[in-house]
Amino acid sequence: METWALSGEILFPDGCFRYGHLVISGSIIAQIAPGPAPAGQQVREVAGWIVPGFVDLQVNGGFGVDVTSQPSRLPDLARALPRTGVTAFLPTVITSPIGKYPQILPALTRASTEAEGAQPLGVHLEGPYLSPQRPGAHNPALLRHPNLSEIESLVGLADVRLFTLAPELPGAEECIRWLRAQGVVVSAGHSAASYEEAQAGIAAGIGYGTHLFNAMSPFDHRQPGLVGALLDAPIPIGLIVDGVHLHPATIRLVWRVKGAEGLTLITDAVAAMGMPGGEHLLGDRRVIVEGGAAHLAGDDVLAGSVLTMDQAVRNLIAFTGCSLAEAAAAAARTPARLLGLEGRKGTLAPGCDADIVVLDEKLRVTLTVARGRIVYEAED
Repeated sequence: METWALSGEILFPDGCFRYGHLVISGSIIAQIAPGPAPAGQQVREVAGWIVPGFVDLQVNGGFGVDVTSQPSRLPDLARALPRTGVTAFLPTVITSPIGKYPQILPALTRASTEAEGAQPLGVHLEGPYLSPQRPGAHNPALLRHPNLSEIESLVGLADVRLFTLAPELPGAEECIRWLRAQGVVVSAGHSAASYEEAQAGIAAGIGYGTHLFNAMSPFDHRQPGLVGALLDAPIPIGLIVDGVHLHPATIRLVWRVKGAEGLTLITDAVAAMGMPGGEHLLGDRRVIVEGGAAHLAGDDVLAGSVLTMDQAVRNLIAFTGCSLAEAAAAAARTPARLLGLEGRKGTLAPGCDADIVVLDEKLRVTLTVARGRIVYEAED
């Protein structure tokens, strides 16, 4: 088992940066301590900031790969994501014909076993149980009411870790309770729920909110709806901090309410992320990328994003004035905790997976380590 050390300005578990060293043994962090590494240890000294690897809970695709229509290409996506600081992620399947899931989900499971680089943590199912009033880029013709027997079948096809649905739909509460009993995190999204309907869903077991504000009824001071319920509840929410999906002032307000412990940075990235502009796929939908935004072809509806996680970290700091330590928590520790991976992912501590990102003075990724292996190194 190879043992080596990484030395530099490290984000310690107490949230403070100090000069120190990490000892990596195989795929695990064996030690973290202030000061130089012990004599005789193979040491890599780095400039910049050493933070936990980022965990992205919503990746529809990227670098020319669409998760839903090209599940067998998941290893290509996993190899490319570390250049953005991502060391673990949830490949996200958008709403598809119900008869297609028995092909898509097992194919993702098989591909996950072959993935090197960023680690697939299971699957995020976004749909098909979404509101026809708030479909976003999902195909409205494919949306359905929650059906417990269908959901039991879907969960049996893959390691489903996160399930986005609209809590106000008929049958949703029964399905939420069943999913939670199976250990699946249930998220509210693509929803026209009232505040009361959202509260009922949270009481049934909803523990997360999918891309707050986007594909939800607008917040109103007399009818706060799902947005108000998610801001009011002690559960985390996902936020697309690209400056396109949300105004920076909105992001600042959410940050004041939720902070690093209640916010997970997500990209909602589509296949066009990391690629030139033009036409790309999102499931069965055509997406056009222009000016840093992805829209449905022939429409102005946003269709995911071309945001990267390292850019999301930089944007959060620029928009809110938060510290790098706080932004790193929203990109790593909080999403890991949501999935029940605290103590394994999202923190630089003994016993955790050696998932590590080195950022330079401009917070650009220079080195990424995933499960103890260097999987990306920027050219000088």
